[in-house]
Amino acid sequence: MKVLILEKNLLMLSRIRSSLGEYEVKAGEDYGGEDVVFINLEAYPVEKIKEYKSAGAKVVAYCGHKNLELMQRAGEMGADLVVPNSRVVQAKELLGEL
Repeated sequence: MKVLILEKNLLMLSRIRSSLGEYEVKAGEDYGGEDVVFINLEAYPVEKIKEYKSAGAKVVAYCGHKNLELMQRAGEMGADLVVPNSRVVQAKELLGEL
């Protein structure tokens, strides 16, 4: 399984990536046919969800747990999962929920 992570915080990126050790993981915005895209809603426009969904990817969106409006908008844009930052570091478990 190929995974794309949209994250600007290097510490968070490292934590997510380490959870996905057995998968092919790439960071950045350039979609290359990855199966799953993780997107930090506080660093990238929520509208990007539609872009990745229309390309056929599953999308896991995440942000701070108090940002309920942003979480709701991500769901409206079609995100497969919307989770707080505290859960996204267990990215491998989230893949099992997709």
